[in-house]
Amino acid sequence: MIGKVFRIFREKGGILKTLDLWDWYEGLDTKDQKRVKYFFSLKSIKDMRFPFKAKHFDSGEVQNPGYTKATFLGTLAQTALLDEKYEDAEWLYLRALDFAQSPYEKHLILNDLLMLSQKLKDFEKMEKYASMDLSLFDEYKEDLKERNAGNLPQINSYEIMIYLLEKKGKRSEALDLLEKLHLEGVPHPFYEEVKKRLKG
Repeated sequence: MIGKVFRIFREKGGILKTLDLWDWYEGLDTKDQKRVKYFFSLKSIKDMRFPFKAKHFDSGEVQNPGYTKATFLGTLAQTALLDEKYEDAEWLYLRALDFAQSPYEKHLILNDLLMLSQKLKDFEKMEKYASMDLSLFDEYKEDLKERNAGNLPQINSYEIMIYLLEKKGKRSEALDLLEKLHLEGVPHPFYEEVKKRLKG
């Protein structure tokens, strides 16, 4: 009973309060609450540049955290990834994706999810996340240009999707995608070679 009263009346502070994540956090099951808090604590120990201590997770006053909800959960996902907790990393990235506020922010998270899938050699998820990212291309391409001196950089989902389509024998679809983003100005490191191969 005392413990229950404490939970009801305890101070709801920390970065959860600053980022307005308390309701979200309390809506998670106990297992998921523990992993969010665990990777926050782990980051506070391992990352010297991380400005918070473990206690700042849910108590005290945190001002100007330098994170959005999405980037906060994304940085915890990166911590899980570095700790080789891949299931936790994917779960945290997906929660970050839920909170992403712009197509560009979604692109960054999907790129991390795609790289995680590549690391695990999970071709089904590689296709899933690459497809999700490419579906947002028209919405984030201008932001991407602005951040890259007016030019589009290499896009991992573009290269991976072409590879996967070719692997499935869908050479026509792969060629269409190759040419479409090439015309948009997205570089492919082996454009001529891949084009020649797809044309057969």
